[in-house]
Amino acid sequence: MLTEQKMQKVLDRVASSIEVTIDIVDASGMIVASSDREKVGQAEPAVRDYDAINASLTFVHNGRTYLKFSIDNAMAYFIVMDGVSKAIRNYCMLLASIIELYLKSNIQKLNREEVVRRIVLDQVSDLELQELAREYKLEPDIARCVLVIRTDNMKAEQVYKLLLKVFPKNHGDILVLFDSRTVILVKRIFDEMDEDELEQMAAAIEETVLNETTVKICIGIGRIKPSIFQLRESYLEAMQAIEVGLMYDVIGRIYRYDSLLLERFLHEIPVQISRKYCESIFNEEAKKVLNEEMITTINKFFENNLNLSETARQLYIHRNTLVYRLDKIQKALGLDLRNFHDAVTFKIMMMLDKQKRECYS
Repeated sequence: MLTEQKMQKVLDRVASSIEVTIDIVDASGMIVASSDREKVGQAEPAVRDYDAINASLTFVHNGRTYLKFSIDNAMAYFIVMDGVSKAIRNYCMLLASIIELYLKSNIQKLNREEVVRRIVLDQVSDLELQELAREYKLEPDIARCVLVIRTDNMKAEQVYKLLLKVFPKNHGDILVLFDSRTVILVKRIFDEMDEDELEQMAAAIEETVLNETTVKICIGIGRIKPSIFQLRESYLEAMQAIEVGLMYDVIGRIYRYDSLLLERFLHEIPVQISRKYCESIFNEEAKKVLNEEMITTINKFFENNLNLSETARQLYIHRNTLVYRLDKIQKALGLDLRNFHDAVTFKIMMMLDKQKRECYS
């Protein structure tokens, strides 16, 4: 835990001057920091029984002094020192004050954006998240969704400044400049908002950014989560949506996690298995037939739900020319793309083949 790592840093600095063995124990009775680092992780039984047998903040047991203290009235810990003298008790109280001041000074250096960054990067525990949520007024139990906005180049700061005008800090949304290519939007979700509206909003963001900055972006949309404790899940989903959306050439540049079920399923198939099945269809004869013109024809045919007339019209070719091309594909691959089952088979094999080529490129 981040808090306990910080307490260990304090111990490392002060323990040598006091020359007394010092442990910090959490409420479950486990040593989480110590002047003797080998003791971290060991049990301290006296603490486990504290609430049942003691009412004061300090007590002694087996020649050691125990002082209970808390972080922001939330997380309870004990400072444990060898000895039972008044000086030892004063040392315990002084150390508790030093730790509290140190932790507060570190927290004050953060802002809401940095807190969100740490949450999605899994750098805070649940207990620390409770503390930070209170400190920065992040309501823990309201619905939120993470949108990851990725630029084609290193112009995320330009996009971030533009979007700050669209999503002001006082409206409940949180915008984070994540790195040179990435901006994260944590969108507060109200009762009337659903995933389709999020996708429409993302499309509006893309259009606004392109018109105002000429920067090309793609956007991954995670699922709506009911609690801030699940914010990282939404972030990971948004990241995966971008990954599979780009890999499988999903139409458009808005990738919503829950609408990419087939792509996510295929993405999890081991490359060795993909290669085995792809090689059974995409032999040398098939590769000769599937040139750029033919791939364009197939994609347009699929876009038009296997409608011959509409596909021919959009490709500016005669219907018989389209039929000839489909016959040629059937002869080379053994799949008639006018048949729904064969079309689905071909589509999946093409996606697996792209996955295979991406992995080996």
